[in-house]
Amino acid sequence: MKYILSIGTIFAVPFLSQAHDGEHTTSAWYQEPITILLAVSALIAVAFLLYGVTKRNRNYIAVPAIALALVVTSYIGFNTMNTVEYQPQLAVANFGDGQTVTLYKSPNCGCCSGHAKALEEAGFSVTIEETNDLDTVKRTHNIPADGASCHTSVIGDYVVEGHVPLEAIEKLLDEKPAIAGIGLAGMPIGTPGMPGRKLAPYEVYQLSDTGETSSYLTL
Repeated sequence: MKYILSIGTIFAVPFLSQAHDGEHTTSAWYQEPITILLAVSALIAVAFLLYGVTKRNRNYIAVPAIALALVVTSYIGFNTMNTVEYQPQLAVANFGDGQTVTLYKSPNCGCCSGHAKALEEAGFSVTIEETNDLDTVKRTHNIPADGASCHTSVIGDYVVEGHVPLEAIEKLLDEKPAIAGIGLAGMPIGTPGMPGRKLAPYEVYQLSDTGETSSYLTL
């Protein structure tokens, strides 16, 4: 059994440490949950298979081999069914031209920088403020716990929580509603800064000055 654990560790460590260019590894689950589940299953199957080959135990060869074949088949099927990535549909490609954004994030958040890059590509001038106390930033802007994400941005008089799609930000700045801001809870894959395929609609919420939320836009 110790050989299985050792082999699994050898395979798993580089997989986790290299997840999306040094970004915090917990976000890998949000980016590609099915892919990561299949990858972990494959690692376990390979570990048992190698153990079986080493010990010449047929039970540890046949079962893992079948499991590995099923994992590979599932991965191919999943990728075949999910080949279209989400693309933003903007009325004006550089709608953020001339506007500034202050983005608050933790020092080790790579996906946050990805969202900043997407904002810059839309014309915004982005200033990144790294902090180890994001909770204080979120409390200052009345972000509810169930609506929180990995970073908080301030655009003019509005707060934008998380990986909000560019269409929603464009709508916000164009219509200028009397709200505190908008947000997208968690880290849904396929959004700006979160590599991967869109698996479900993005439910963007609007935020009141007192921290109450309601539906703003579904994309």
